[in-house]
Amino acid sequence: DSEISYDVNDGDSDPTPRYDEALTNAHGTRCAGEIAMSANNRKCGVGVAFNAKIGGIRLLDGMVNDRVEGTALGHAYDKVDIYSASWGPNDDGKTVEGPGRLAQEAIERGIQQ
Repeated sequence: DSEISYDVNDGDSDPTPRYDEALTNAHGTRCAGEIAMSANNRKCGVGVAFNAKIGGIRLLDGMVNDRVEGTALGHAYDKVDIYSASWGPNDDGKTVEGPGRLAQEAIERGIQQ
């Protein structure tokens, strides 16, 4: 859905990820497919919410910082029901870094407004 899609890196509505041989940026696209894959698609699968609309947010092909994450998590918050963050900081399996101030504010704005 282009109305809710955004490319934080280029500042436009085309979130098409950069693909490479290692499929570095394929995880979010695959997650979206598991959610919204159409029924009866001849691909041997159906999404759990196959009538859902999805949008993409591209942010991993540039510097990822609190401002970028806040922009991504706050984009079209008045139109998006669920954000699935298919990225995050490195962790050691025991601890995970929380969101920065701007990302946290975007999350709270989406909940409260």
